[in-house]
Amino acid sequence: MRFNEKFNLLMKMSNATNSRLAHALGVDPSLVSRWRTGSREPGDNSRYIQMIGVYFATQARQDFQKVALLELTGHSLEDKSVGENVIANHLVRWLSNESKISNDTIQLLLDTIGSSGGMESTPPKNITLPSEPEGTRIVTDTFYGDKGIQSAVMKLMLQALTIGRGAKLLLYSDEPMRWMVEHAEFSRIWAFLISECIRNGSRIEIIHTLTRDSAELAIAVQRWLPFYLTGAITSYYYPHKRDGLFYHTCFTLQGYATVSSTSVKGQDRHSVPYHYATDSDAINSAEMAFAAQLEECKPLVRTLTHDRVSQYLDQQSAFFAQSAGPGAGLQSYPLSGMPPSILQSILQRTPLKEEARRMLVQRHALREQSLTEHMAHQSFKMVISLPRITDTLKGQVPALIPELLTFHPCTYQPEEFLDQIEHTIKLLEKNPRMELYILPHKHMRRQVQLFVIQGAGMMVLRPGEPRFAFISEQKDLISATFSYIQQEMARIPKRERTKTYIIAKLQAYADKIRGGLEKKRI
Repeated sequence: MRFNEKFNLLMKMSNATNSRLAHALGVDPSLVSRWRTGSREPGDNSRYIQMIGVYFATQARQDFQKVALLELTGHSLEDKSVGENVIANHLVRWLSNESKISNDTIQLLLDTIGSSGGMESTPPKNITLPSEPEGTRIVTDTFYGDKGIQSAVMKLMLQALTIGRGAKLLLYSDEPMRWMVEHAEFSRIWAFLISECIRNGSRIEIIHTLTRDSAELAIAVQRWLPFYLTGAITSYYYPHKRDGLFYHTCFTLQGYATVSSTSVKGQDRHSVPYHYATDSDAINSAEMAFAAQLEECKPLVRTLTHDRVSQYLDQQSAFFAQSAGPGAGLQSYPLSGMPPSILQSILQRTPLKEEARRMLVQRHALREQSLTEHMAHQSFKMVISLPRITDTLKGQVPALIPELLTFHPCTYQPEEFLDQIEHTIKLLEKNPRMELYILPHKHMRRQVQLFVIQGAGMMVLRPGEPRFAFISEQKDLISATFSYIQQEMARIPKRERTKTYIIAKLQAYADKIRGGLEKKRI
């Protein structure tokens, strides 16, 4: 990678501008521009290389930013606690193509080469050859190619079905998923077997890998999502990139059998072996390998179902509190910005006792406070749609926050929704970093609510039955969700995205509610 490519990558990662960097370095912005195009390049010993390294190291104030720089320069992500000077040195070596091999190591290599005369100079002494070692013999069934892995997987899951409740599957593979997704008949069998295993009481732990591109990872999540919702599956991901040369598969039925395979990128698929072993030593080895790998993994997705769905709101607060990057939401009905007073009013119509209502209002107030604190230093963009005015005046607009907190159907009274609109207008006027976009009701994806904070996590809520929430802190899914919400924003004409226009539209909607209420009183 050339200097200008590396330099441009750092500029994009830190959202730096030519003028801002030029000011920090004390140079003309045109010089920065020439560095970026490649028409000029500082020498490896140039003081500018040192200054650039220091500048970008000081910009990495959050852990996720330090991790990104460490990953970029080929260092351990666990070193995120190191000081700015260490990261600056890493960047300087990376920008100047300086090798990570030390001078002492090169000196040792040169000394070894210089003092060596080859095999002839130091003939080996005669020794007695050892006897041929004997290992532990195990019995395996070996299958080959895509048909082979399909057969091995079916064999493993059929065995799990015979065990029934208490069976536990440990699954890891960084192979391409063609064997699973490109064979429709097998996909149906696979889905059925997984469903039956879960229905019979099996538990599953699965490790996904970032060796896959983002699209393939999304397909993996989509395939597994229906099973995640059962609560029987715990999913993780290995957060580091692999070299992509070797592929590994290890599917284990704890205590009973294991399927293993190692292959090389570009290898003829028909020649790839999958070994199905029931030997206790092979199973123990696979289980210990999975446990060791799990130590390096992070949770991929969590699902909240039934009475745990209300934790969605607490998780939002936790993401806000991380003070990470900008936030965004796609909400068919407002989930952010409800005044505690409106929640209190709606809760009065539920069968909850006063003490329970008071605690829920306090819990919600903390969440709204975390949103306000987030917007003090980061932007929060929210895409909503306004319900039909007839539904509002009839009191038929769902109040999702009270529903999530109480597990009872709740709706806004017209007066309450009017207060909600007026409070939203005040939030927009008071918070310069808050942006609201209004998508036509017919274009809104009403089956789900999206929420994302860059550098923290993403969440998908299904408010209808069966109600559940889907949560992930995996950066590719976070970025993809953020991009999706931005794509929905782009559907709105540019002139309708200004804050002045939005406030005027909300005010006009509020006036319609007032007009409708006045007609009812007559």
